[in-house]
Parts: sequence; structure tokens; C-alpha cells
Amino acid sequence: MIRGILFHVIPLILPFVVYAVYLYFNKRAGGDKTWRGKSIAVSTVTGLFLMALSLVILGSVSGDSRDGTVYIPPKFEDGKLIDSQVIPAKDKN
Repeated sequence: MIRGILFHVIPLILPFVVYAVYLYFNKRAGGDKTWRGKSIAVSTVTGLFLMALSLVILGSVSGDSRDGTVYIPPKFEDGKLIDSQVIPAKDKN
């Protein structure tokens, strides 16, 4: 659940948060900038780009191993706990 939030939602809303903070400090300094269509569009495109980038990074660092090793998690068999195993690629065949 946390991974889903970190890699999907946060990169998407981060540009909006950054721009909102910018508008807040601009308003405190006497500026008159507000949310406009162009700023929302740029924030949306930037957020989508960051989300896609995070998905590419997540896909490249997780999943099956590239060297062919296989992980077998621990399991119960006939009432006994069998430890986990890592089978190297050469022993797999």
C-alpha cells in the first residue's frame, strides 16, 4: 500500500504542491499570481511525467531477477515448516 502511494500518487501531486507553495510565498511578498489554466496544465503534465518515471524506475529495480536465480518462499508441508530456498541459475535445469 505504501509503495503504491509513494510511486503513484506523490509524483503526480508533487508539482501542484510545489506551485501552491510558490503562490503562497508570492502572495506574502505582495505578488498577484493565481492558479491559471496554463499553470494547471504544466503541473499536470509534469506530474504525469514524474509518475511515469517512477513506474519505469520501479519496474527496473523490482520483479524477477535478471540472472535466472529463483526464490522459493518458506512453506508448510505435512505440518512441517520448510525453509526458503534460493536456487541458482545453473542448478535450475
